[in-house]
Amino acid sequence: MDTMTTTLLYLLAFVLVLSLVVIVHEGGHFVVARLCGVKVTEFAMGFGKKLFSKTDKHGTAWQLRLIPLGGYVKMLGDEDAASAKSSDKDIPEEDKDKTFMSKSLAQRAAIIFAGPAMNYVFAFILLVGLFWGVGEVIVKPVVGSVMPDSAAEAAGLLPKDEIISINEMPVESFSDIQRNVLLTNYGQELTLKIKRNNELISVALTPRTEEKTDRPLIGITASGETVVINEDLSFLSSCKKSAQAIYETTRDTLIYLGQVLTGRRAPKDMRGPLGIAEASGDALLGGFISLVAFVAQISIAIGLMNLLPIPLLDGGHLFIYAIEAIRRKPLTEKMQTAIMWAGFSILITIFAYTMLLDIPRIIQRVVG
Repeated sequence: MDTMTTTLLYLLAFVLVLSLVVIVHEGGHFVVARLCGVKVTEFAMGFGKKLFSKTDKHGTAWQLRLIPLGGYVKMLGDEDAASAKSSDKDIPEEDKDKTFMSKSLAQRAAIIFAGPAMNYVFAFILLVGLFWGVGEVIVKPVVGSVMPDSAAEAAGLLPKDEIISINEMPVESFSDIQRNVLLTNYGQELTLKIKRNNELISVALTPRTEEKTDRPLIGITASGETVVINEDLSFLSSCKKSAQAIYETTRDTLIYLGQVLTGRRAPKDMRGPLGIAEASGDALLGGFISLVAFVAQISIAIGLMNLLPIPLLDGGHLFIYAIEAIRRKPLTEKMQTAIMWAGFSILITIFAYTMLLDIPRIIQRVVG
């Protein structure tokens, strides 16, 4: 497959995954808004120039826009797509009770919370479908990439190497590698049995610790290849495993963010839009099961990210509503504007930083 075809395939996968997860997220806002009696004026996929629009009998304009990087639900009275500001100016008197801001604090919080909640529900449904219909899907212990200046690079590990065992202990999934390395005593050498080009070889390496942390790492990422085990799971067992997988993903992500914020871990593992596009393409090339599992993972990530108390995100709105509940009165417009700009600055900083992390890694992958 040539570079141009691969690039187009990865972009297609990225748009497909992101669009699906965004539709689910915004669908959560939309459904609960309707249930609370709020009139939704726009349901847009993407941003920028309008390519298609059709208004239904409820007055909602269903739109497709030029830039397929997100979407939004706009409710009556909203002055922008982020629902950061609202006004009932120029709204007929009979429709003023259909605005978002006319609803109770609890109803507004429910509408906002519904987006991230729907992402979690969607991920749960996808995972139950995989566990029940296919079996337990695990990530194969195959190296995807080797980090520069790592123990793995020094030992000569290469992408596509399959790790069979560590210190004679069998390895069945990539999580087994992570678990074995984390249990390593400081300075202990590990013997890895590697399958490379259908040949078995032994590699010795000593995990290194990140700066400011005692967490041992060997410096590899997973290839994303999956394999199915436990093909006869019951529906209840599938539900249990799905709930457990969602809990562990959420827990591990929060632990990682906590380590980054406290300076105990470098943020170099963070991924931005380009990194997600890269992973989307890898998942698509990995087959249907790999793609569905990845969509579930991204849905969890989008849901969790939107629950963080960052202004402009759903969690930021919920945080403001919590303050409003404590104060028993809304924040002033000046305070809300200041908070909105602070949130915008945070999001732009995160976006720029993750792009700076993504670009060199992707260039290195393309050019070798």
